[in-house]
Amino acid sequence: MSVKPWDMLNPNEPRASEELFQERWEICKFCPELISLTSQCKKCGCVMNWKAKLEKATCPIGKW
Repeated sequence: MSVKPWDMLNPNEPRASEELFQERWEICKFCPELISLTSQCKKCGCVMNWKAKLEKATCPIGKW
């Protein structure tokens, strides 16, 4: 089951550890698919600095 953007609003949705979030976000920050102004991914449209905080989230192009 994939995560949805509104899962960030669900307090019962498992969150990634701070370490895992930072690891994911570092990958995203240097990805050519990231729109840096909005932190959105060109592939999935998600705000990646939010999506990376969800434990079950995955990168749409398999980087994490």
